[in-house]
Amino acid sequence: MKYSTYQSIFPMNSENLQETRKKGRARFMQIITNTLLPKLLILVIIAWIAGAGVLTVFAAPSASKEEVTKLTVQPGDTLWEIAANNKPERMDTRVYIEGIVRINGLEDRGVQAGQVLKLPNF
Repeated sequence: MKYSTYQSIFPMNSENLQETRKKGRARFMQIITNTLLPKLLILVIIAWIAGAGVLTVFAAPSASKEEVTKLTVQPGDTLWEIAANNKPERMDTRVYIEGIVRINGLEDRGVQAGQVLKLPNF
């Protein structure tokens, strides 16, 4: 038996052939839209994030070691006087004192003559 179905005996007319091709193209586009496009989109997003991360690392300024100003405490000096004389112009003296205490690891607020203090750079 050469033919297995009734429809396979007769050749398709051109309209049926075009309709079949349109359905095939539509199915192909559906496959691309439903499976390949989301995967491609995810891949592009991952590459973009990775590239942005690499560029951020290389574009970031190198960590510069800020010069620390050191001051030797003179007899009679207090933290208030040191802070008032060395703080930025519009900064509260109390805030600068806290910076001095923090950067030097001082447990109490007293300083002694000859003690070397690091002054914070704000």
